[in-house]
Amino acid sequence: MPLKSFLTSRNTSQRFRLNGVIPSSRLPNKAQLRQNFRSHVIYRADQLPPKVDFRSDMTPVEDQSQIGSCVANAFAGAYEYLTKKANGQNTDVSRLFIYYNARARDQSSEQVTDSGCTLTGAIEALEELGTCLESLWPYDISQVNSRPNDQSYQEASQHKITEALQVNINLDEMKACLAQGFPFTFGLKLYGSFDQAATTGVVPMPDTNETERSSHGSHALLAVGYSDQSNAFIVRNSWGENWGDQGYCYIPYQYMTDSNLCFDIWTVRQLAINSFGQENWHSDDTIDYSRSMDNNSYYGNIHRDRAMIENFDDNDDYDNSGNNYSNYGSNYDYDRNNTFDDPWNSPPAFQDFDQSRNDESFQGNFPDPDYNQFQQNNDFCTYLNKKKHSIHRISSF
Repeated sequence: MPLKSFLTSRNTSQRFRLNGVIPSSRLPNKAQLRQNFRSHVIYRADQLPPKVDFRSDMTPVEDQSQIGSCVANAFAGAYEYLTKKANGQNTDVSRLFIYYNARARDQSSEQVTDSGCTLTGAIEALEELGTCLESLWPYDISQVNSRPNDQSYQEASQHKITEALQVNINLDEMKACLAQGFPFTFGLKLYGSFDQAATTGVVPMPDTNETERSSHGSHALLAVGYSDQSNAFIVRNSWGENWGDQGYCYIPYQYMTDSNLCFDIWTVRQLAINSFGQENWHSDDTIDYSRSMDNNSYYGNIHRDRAMIENFDDNDDYDNSGNNYSNYGSNYDYDRNNTFDDPWNSPPAFQDFDQSRNDESFQGNFPDPDYNQFQQNNDFCTYLNKKKHSIHRISSF
């Protein structure tokens, strides 16, 4: 049985599940699911605002508990945001439905296991099968390896993504994606020091000593903004609202633009549009989120070892009694029946795909020749020191 990894706090003994994201070894099969975001950039670097923040339009942060569903949680958050932007409706989609079908795409065995999934598998499942409401297939982790019921699949068939776009590990390109109104899902290699964000929300940059001697894990998250004042991306986690800054954290630009640490960036879409406008732009970027780290001596280097990454030969019998797992629940503070709108509006069918958007050439893709600076950083990430290509994509339903 494969080992399961957890980030364990030495202070509280609380565990947070890791390694739910598997680096992708291939691109999606369909052309509309492997587009390059660089072909859709509409803002030059000097046109980007100092801050973008989607948090006011996001649904409440949820908790994945001890199963490896971080990819599904990230995509569910992106889908709920995009649905609200498209038609003003609040929705709560089934994370377990997404997680099960992503694994069914990835895994060769007939019986899926709680061993994580790739972003490619999740994207293909969302385009082929869609997603249903969480009320139809609830987040009951004892059912993590169970096939959703037929009613769930019938409902999900009406709510599919249409496009997925690759975003390169390049600061200006990543910021442009957010400035155009699209969150992106990504994988991150993390260390014990990541636990420092549990109370402040501020993620430290792993130092050389830590990366050379420490064990590590991988985790999927959703970028929902950035702040130039803080030199950080605003990121939605899936460890509940009691973690970090109400479920969010701030990850340094330097961390997320390191191709040895960040991988597989995708954005997905429901509608074939390149921008949701500028309503989430902020000209006032005076808050430095990183200062809570600098001004708190508790988070000096001596405390980088206050958490550790542990591996357990764990089975899939999820009895949470006696274990200090992250398990804050769904964290919804309102009545699901009254807050979430139903029925949904079905997204329009995908229109003609322009094959030229898959052209690997950077030239002519941007409104200004200077934007071809992106080419300097158009590298595939090397992950876990293996010479494997992982395509960086962003997801939008």
